[in-house]
Amino acid sequence: MTCPFLREAAVKYCQTAAFRKLIPLAAAGRADEKCDSAAHAACPVFRLQHQEAGPGACPYLRESLMQYCGAAPVARFVPYSESLLSRCGNDGYRYCELYLQMAHPEAPAAEVGAIAAPDWLGYSANHMWLDASGDGLCHVGIDAFLSRALGPVEAVSFVWERGCHRPAAVLTAGGIDVEVVFPNPLLLSNCNRYLRAAPSKLSTEPYTGGWLFEGTAVEGTLDHLISGPEARAWMEEEQRRINEFLQTWPSGQKAPAMADGGLFAAGVLRLIGRNQALALVHQFFSPYASEKRDPQ
Repeated sequence: MTCPFLREAAVKYCQTAAFRKLIPLAAAGRADEKCDSAAHAACPVFRLQHQEAGPGACPYLRESLMQYCGAAPVARFVPYSESLLSRCGNDGYRYCELYLQMAHPEAPAAEVGAIAAPDWLGYSANHMWLDASGDGLCHVGIDAFLSRALGPVEAVSFVWERGCHRPAAVLTAGGIDVEVVFPNPLLLSNCNRYLRAAPSKLSTEPYTGGWLFEGTAVEGTLDHLISGPEARAWMEEEQRRINEFLQTWPSGQKAPAMADGGLFAAGVLRLIGRNQALALVHQFFSPYASEKRDPQ
């Protein structure tokens, strides 16, 4: 599937010019153009070729079909051969910042106890998600459960940006650095550098604008992930576990969860002591949590 904002245009250009200027055919025909007529003989670039001028168009005039983003403020023409390498021509467009700003896609509908859990994603036991398209392109991020526990994220640092690794990043929330690691290998091609300037998207858009990594699936990328009904049952159990964890509270203080034992408070890591916060991260969100609690 291609991006709905992907457009195409026929352009013309000079084959011999040092800098290739692409002119849409729809905008051609200006009075100062020489390429389409015998007037090309007066062109300084044509004269450098030491060739006899003909009666018609310049022999170095070429035409081509290009693609461009209709949502971008300035059209940047891309040859078809290169567009196939961009996210515009595959499902990756769903994570493009321009697409998200212009299309305003609907938020994930599936929820478990008021925590969003889209059915089409695969989840790891330490609360990271993977979206794998049919052509092998993958995106990785943190789920809404982890996002809620963190609250507003203040900074994002990427441990790996390219190469075959277990995707890892360090998220700073409430003064605590939380390392999040997707437990399976992925051939990384990109990371969401925009989050360095706008880390709040991890809290407000964990499944769209808050994605962390982009890459290609390799052997083992999809291992031990859960989705659909199994993921919903697991998410319910995780909510029960974290509420139980928070009820074992020091000094008789009230735990930061709903009084009726419901959903834990947003930004819970900020509401508990540092030692308790580190213990919670270790139990639910660390690579250790993923290895200890294999969801399969």
